[in-house]
Amino acid sequence: MATFKAEVYKHQKRSDGTWNVKIRVTHNREKKYLSTSIYVKPDDITRSFKLKKNITDKTDKMIEEYEAICSDLGLRLKTMPIGELISELEKGVKPKVENIDFIAFSARKIKEMEEDGRGGSAKSYKTTIESLKRFIKRDTLAISEITSTFMEDYEKWLRDRKPLTNRVLGDRAISMYPGYIRALHNLAKKEYNDEELGIIRIPWSPFAKYLVKKPTPAKKRNLPAEVIKKIITLPDGPETNIGLTRANLAKDVFALSFFLIGMNTADLYNCDCISDGRITYQRTKTKNRRSDKAEISVKIEPEAMPLVEKYLDKTRHRVFKFYKSYSSADGFNAAVNRGLKKIGELVGVDDLEFYAARHSWATIARNDLRVNKYVVHEALNHVDDAMKVTDMYLEKDYSQNDEANRRVITYVMTGEDGVKRKKK
Repeated sequence: MATFKAEVYKHQKRSDGTWNVKIRVTHNREKKYLSTSIYVKPDDITRSFKLKKNITDKTDKMIEEYEAICSDLGLRLKTMPIGELISELEKGVKPKVENIDFIAFSARKIKEMEEDGRGGSAKSYKTTIESLKRFIKRDTLAISEITSTFMEDYEKWLRDRKPLTNRVLGDRAISMYPGYIRALHNLAKKEYNDEELGIIRIPWSPFAKYLVKKPTPAKKRNLPAEVIKKIITLPDGPETNIGLTRANLAKDVFALSFFLIGMNTADLYNCDCISDGRITYQRTKTKNRRSDKAEISVKIEPEAMPLVEKYLDKTRHRVFKFYKSYSSADGFNAAVNRGLKKIGELVGVDDLEFYAARHSWATIARNDLRVNKYVVHEALNHVDDAMKVTDMYLEKDYSQNDEANRRVITYVMTGEDGVKRKKK
């Protein structure tokens, strides 16, 4: 028979000064631990780190539920591996609605995103939850506390308060943060409610009354061809300090992105396939949401080759050696965007951002050169829902992307359209 004991561990103290109560499960001489939604303060434990009665009253009820599940398992329990038993216990006992810690639930979902390779999404959700914790001034939040009034108060706090960077939040962030909370709230309802069986542990729908505000349209980040050329041809500054070194790197990476059809920093950092004059990669942002893994192949044009050779990883672990200087794609992206602020000053562009390379490539292709909109769409590695079925039957062909890119680069560097005209 499995045995259970509620414990806390001194070395697991959280940043808010509390400890999470664990249930130690012993089965067939093996031990594993179940986290609970109970957090204790120093007043709840003895000097020898034993739980006081006000806490054990709660954990005893939980242990009774676990013992009931074990009893229902009958003879299966004797030969069941402890990992399988833990799964049965987690499935069998769902916390009551007032005990569902929204912060802990969100942390688990964010971890799942990271494990699925959705680092960008995880970062956005993590930023939202950190903001929420600053609002409530604690690390726990019962899901029952999230009401329409709570969300209205949170939105007002976002509007009135300056974030840690000392920059006032824009409308986009004020829309995005509540939007991410709504998404997590919906995930919690999906996990804890079973409408088919009539099990409703989270009955509230605060987002039926509180409506997430739509953000104002984002400012277009595209630059005209002459400014793109100005950035690309800007001479390197003397690398006398880290700021100038970073600016030189940022200029090169911006140009490299433009020459490679708006390849973003995460993909420049992670890509590992270069062959026959092409770079083939799976777009980090969307590869886990698409059946084709968001794979694309880009031809290396002559203008890009000096930069490719300059930053080529000679060990061939990856295409570029950026990972040797920066421990993460996020760190690399931050350094590039900081460097671009200096480049922006030199070419007369306020708050120059890396994504301007991608936006500008698309705008020049479509508006200046009249490249077919579907070709632009495909070159940027986007998915057209209306064409999904058709795309299933088509073999990948990047020749139109290559031609569009050649035209864009020629137009930016010479002012002429690089299309090959058919002779009459």
